[in-house]
Amino acid sequence: MSLIVTLCAGAALIIAAPSQAQAADSTSFEQGGQSYSSLVVQERIFNPDHEFTLFAGLLPLDAFTKGMTLGGAYTLHFNELSAWEVVNASYSFHYDTSLKADLEAFDVGPTPFEVLNYYVSSNFVFKPVYWKGSLLNSGLIRGELYLVLGGAFGAYTRSNRGGVDAGGGVRLFSSELVSFRFDMRYFMFFNDTILDDFSFKDELAINLGASLAF
Repeated sequence: MSLIVTLCAGAALIIAAPSQAQAADSTSFEQGGQSYSSLVVQERIFNPDHEFTLFAGLLPLDAFTKGMTLGGAYTLHFNELSAWEVVNASYSFHYDTSLKADLEAFDVGPTPFEVLNYYVSSNFVFKPVYWKGSLLNSGLIRGELYLVLGGAFGAYTRSNRGGVDAGGGVRLFSSELVSFRFDMRYFMFFNDTILDDFSFKDELAINLGASLAF
């Protein structure tokens, strides 16, 4: 009987020990005023001040005339979360789609619309997500997700328009100096009579670029 009591007491001590250690750890986190879930695992190792970007892109919304774009941007980074994209400018090279050619073959031309020649924008950048991951189990890769919001100017074939833009993208860091970006931005360019007649031309810019930062 005494042997059974001894074994039960030993088992109780073994089970209670981890629970007491866990409680002690939990108390230590609470005493520090911060829960485990809110602790940062690792700080950013790529946190530049200045960034220059070259990119190529596409304006796909017009059903009759698409635009292939080339452009560049300069971004001033304030801290790990925020930045100011001081200028982002792209020039568009137009090409007609097969739909336009099909209509012209039946002597039915599409209604002539304005086409965007180039645009310039300036944006606030918010960088809420930064990560480090494994690439094919053979190396590390780092990246971030960012959001942009700002004002824009668009030069069309028959008019110039002011507007706003918003979007987001993903960045992959190749090194401390070089990174690659993919983003999508939606533009709303308003006409001159916006106060009397709320109408606008919208554009979607899809860009792939390479950045040099320091």
